[in-house]
Amino acid sequence: MKKAVVIGAGQTGRGYLPRFMFENGNYEITLVDKNKELIQLLQEDQAYCIHFYSKDRKPLYIHGIHAYLSDSEEAIQAIYEADYVFTSVGEQNLGDVARQLKAGLAGKEKKTIIMTAENGINPGRVLKQHMQEEGITAEYVISMTAVFCSTVKLDKTRLDILSMNEYYFPFDADAIDTMDFEGAIPIHDFEKFLKRKIYTYNALAGLISYCGYVKGFEVYGDAANDPDIAKTMDRLLEDLNPSLQDYFQITKEDEEEFAQRAMRKMKNRDILDFNIKNGRAPKRKLGPTERIMSPMKILMDHHRDYRIMEFVAAAALVYWQERQGLNNEPMLEKSPIETFCELNDLDMDSKIAQDVQYYYEQIMKNRDHVQVLDIIDSKPE
Repeated sequence: MKKAVVIGAGQTGRGYLPRFMFENGNYEITLVDKNKELIQLLQEDQAYCIHFYSKDRKPLYIHGIHAYLSDSEEAIQAIYEADYVFTSVGEQNLGDVARQLKAGLAGKEKKTIIMTAENGINPGRVLKQHMQEEGITAEYVISMTAVFCSTVKLDKTRLDILSMNEYYFPFDADAIDTMDFEGAIPIHDFEKFLKRKIYTYNALAGLISYCGYVKGFEVYGDAANDPDIAKTMDRLLEDLNPSLQDYFQITKEDEEEFAQRAMRKMKNRDILDFNIKNGRAPKRKLGPTERIMSPMKILMDHHRDYRIMEFVAAAALVYWQERQGLNNEPMLEKSPIETFCELNDLDMDSKIAQDVQYYYEQIMKNRDHVQVLDIIDSKPE
């Protein structure tokens, strides 16, 4: 039997990744997390249930798992014995993972396959850099997967998850040859694949979550089906699809189907998700390689309309301004627009900065009745 450790036992870490190994039947699964309360519940119950949105399959009862607190002797030993280590912690926390791996891999002779399940253009490279900085000399290989599955904690339960019935497990085939999971799909040039996901799926997700937030929607599906937001997405794709088609050198049909698959998922009201959850970590998501700025730059380079992405940036800043200090969101030490400019190395008097500032002010001015397209279309030239 193979041994696998999942570092990060949150919604993806316990609601998505373990199901592939559990249903394979040939894996001993260990979950590791820094949340003491969560680990205590996992140790007490030693099981939880994954329910599915559309009720298109019976719930999956995950049992026989181990759970240990990060940096505990048991977690270090589990990593030492593991054939696979998966990460689901957020790319910004991979430095902490590297420090855990340094302890767990010390003196290990067997090669360890490490797989990141993080958003980012190349989280595997980020983790490798942290591991090199830690001086890890054990034999390992780093691969990546991308998560297209929505999962949320099921209210009024201790550990249960509500999830899409998604069995699409793309993996970096330039790092490892094969995976024995149902739905495992080998993908070459995985960085390109992740960029496509971020610039399409995540760009649309950012639009929905941040515009939905400033319009007062709690539920993600309600925001995606709001006529104003739906029209905004359609208008964005009129410019973004051909731009990405050229940027990635792919066919028109390929990019349009990729985008429409994202739209179908996001407008599916059976999938319960929340705008605050999807909007979290705005500092990262407003950065130069992420879902707002990178598509904006691609649109600019292709001489396409990028005003919608400027509005999304402004909405993300409103989210950050109002959510700072809550659920580990960092405090804003400067004004939102100054922070935005520092993140993206922009001058305060640049056109992008001025436009984002305008949209930010208009959102705040119309805080109780935001209409995205009206604000964009009424902006003076």
